[in-house]
Amino acid sequence: MYVESQFSIFLSTVATGITLGVLFDCYRVLRGTFRPKVLITWVTDLLYWLIATAIVFIALVLSNWGELRFYVFLGIISGVGLYYRLLSLYMIRLFAGMIKLTKTIITLIKNMIIVFIIRPVSLCVKIVIWPFRWISSKIKAWYQVLRPEPPLDEKK
Repeated sequence: MYVESQFSIFLSTVATGITLGVLFDCYRVLRGTFRPKVLITWVTDLLYWLIATAIVFIALVLSNWGELRFYVFLGIISGVGLYYRLLSLYMIRLFAGMIKLTKTIITLIKNMIIVFIIRPVSLCVKIVIWPFRWISSKIKAWYQVLRPEPPLDEKK
């Protein structure tokens, strides 16, 4: 194997390590934001590791036909270390900001649906139902006035 190809494989494993770091920071921010219960945490931890394993496997197969060599492990560890040293803080802030923006947009859409759809429909229903409720209240009042007295108990 030529040095150039080994160097390109090393760079691809460094990129794989950086990808794993980004994925893990995304997972950390999501888990910190939503604070899942223990069982959900176990399931999502397993899901993270399955995805991470698939990423490493695909990267190794695409870059060097799946051959495991020392520099492959060194590249992945270097990529993760490089990412956490240089980019992790910024990516965490970016992910947290994206989640905050998403929550804000969802809240805005929910409020717009309430204001522009639910409240007008509710008002129309109230307007349509009002005459029936008014008539019902009048009939109920007349019934209270005009109903006959119940018979008295004749066992005295």
